Amino acid sequence: MEALHKQTIDLQDELEKTVFRPLQKRAFDASSKCCDGSKSTEQFQLCLQRAGQETQNAEHAVMQELSAFQGRVQRCVMQCQDRAQALVESKGVEKAQEALEKCADNDCAKFYSKELAVTGTKLIKQFKS
Repeated sequence: MEALHKQTIDLQDELEKTVFRPLQKRAFDASSKCCDGSKSTEQFQLCLQRAGQETQNAEHAVMQELSAFQGRVQRCVMQCQDRAQALVESKGVEKAQEALEKCADNDCAKFYSKELAVTGTKLIKQFKS
């Protein structure tokens, strides 16, 4: 599970560098153009809002995707916990704990590590400019 956590952090760093920074740069450039001319306050605010909209949309979509991914991982671990709980009476707490760790690492972490790689590639392709 530790490796999956590191992989998630690495993906967030990659998204930050390859997707969000370029989007933010474009938003800042567009925002600075909003200051040009003699726009009314309302036009100026609308211009600023439009300038940051693409970044906000991408951030929202990525957060939804990563949140859904995290939910799937948590459900997998909960299933492992349920199986381990069933072992407590018959095999003892120590064996149940071993089974939980094995299930979480082998079943959940390995499977979702591959899934995260696919998800990351999809997100980068979707939003990279």
